[in-house]
Amino acid sequence: MPRRRGGRRGVSAIEFALLLPVLLVLTLATIDFVWLLRDALRIERVASEVCNIVTQYQRLRVGNGQNDLDDIFGVAARIGDPLAVTGSGGVVIVTGLANSGSGTTVLWQQSRGLSGYASTFGTVGGRASFRAGIPDPGLAAGQGAVVVEVFLRRQPWVLPLARDWLPRTFVEIWSFSLQRPRLVGILQVTT
Repeated sequence: MPRRRGGRRGVSAIEFALLLPVLLVLTLATIDFVWLLRDALRIERVASEVCNIVTQYQRLRVGNGQNDLDDIFGVAARIGDPLAVTGSGGVVIVTGLANSGSGTTVLWQQSRGLSGYASTFGTVGGRASFRAGIPDPGLAAGQGAVVVEVFLRRQPWVLPLARDWLPRTFVEIWSFSLQRPRLVGILQVTT
């Protein structure tokens, strides 16, 4: 007896229509994850390149019409473009560490960008702290190091219509680079 196909017409179209929202959400989640990964790699590059630049200075000048740190933060903004790492989207913190015989301390610290972010490595004049997973650089007496941290606030992408009823959430991405100065033992900031 031959089967009648007429009763099954349109079933695949209905199945596809039911599956389409799931596929759409999966596609958008994949795109957002790729953007997040791209942003994480970009701020990692900002931290690394800026730290590389700072370690090439013999002395950082601040004041009297010369501000090396303004130039450094300008470079950070250009490397991080289109992310606003020194503006409304994040913050770049440059920290000088030194061991003057009594352990590693924070000598100086400068930042640009959003307020409310503190360095993970400590505050000026205090002992440097290294959180889990970050090895202590083991600075000998008379040695210094430079740390560049980049924090980025990123809002996950959502459909424009859903923004009204979803809570406003941000993802914070953090990256750092730690290097020793190349030309001097301890990098100083002068005014």
